[in-house]
Amino acid sequence: MYAKASMKKISGFLAMGWILLTACSTGQATTTPSPLPQPTATEIQVLPTPSSPGDSITWDNLQVAVDQFEVTGEYQTDFGSTRIPPDGGKFLWVHVGLKNTGSVQMEIPIAEHYSVLYAAAELKPTYGHRDGYTDYTTLGSLIFPGQSLDGWLRFDIPATAGLNELLFVFLPESSQVGASYSSPNYPYAEDKPTYVWNCVP
Repeated sequence: MYAKASMKKISGFLAMGWILLTACSTGQATTTPSPLPQPTATEIQVLPTPSSPGDSITWDNLQVAVDQFEVTGEYQTDFGSTRIPPDGGKFLWVHVGLKNTGSVQMEIPIAEHYSVLYAAAELKPTYGHRDGYTDYTTLGSLIFPGQSLDGWLRFDIPATAGLNELLFVFLPESSQVGASYSSPNYPYAEDKPTYVWNCVP
């Protein structure tokens, strides 16, 4: 008799548990996984068609001409010292001419507004001052109406780089072509003027 009572209690507990489980499961709201955000396609901008050496462009009444590219090894500075290329490198010299075609004085773009592109690398100008050559950084800060100025920029480039593999870039409102560019398509800063020259005709 005691065994029958125990069995009834156990059966009662099981029945009660089953009712509670059913009630809990029917009371749960079904959830559907929210869709993951899809990546948006970004427009890949490419550099403008390069100009040839000797061609000039005009930006905001400033005419910029790039007419000579020279490659050297060690050189003498106008301070009497000798500069030697870094290991595995050589020097690229770029001659830049400026003319103010407007009626008011303008600021001369600083050297950081110029770049050389090689493969997936953007190279910036560095210390120059080659003896017998006007250094671009000595041109001052202003160019007056009708005035023409010219100077040379120096870039450290790999010894294996040929002029036909390089592009020279003028970025009047920026100092970097882009943070995620890769050869041969170089995305540049959106809405920023960008001017490009081949280093060979």
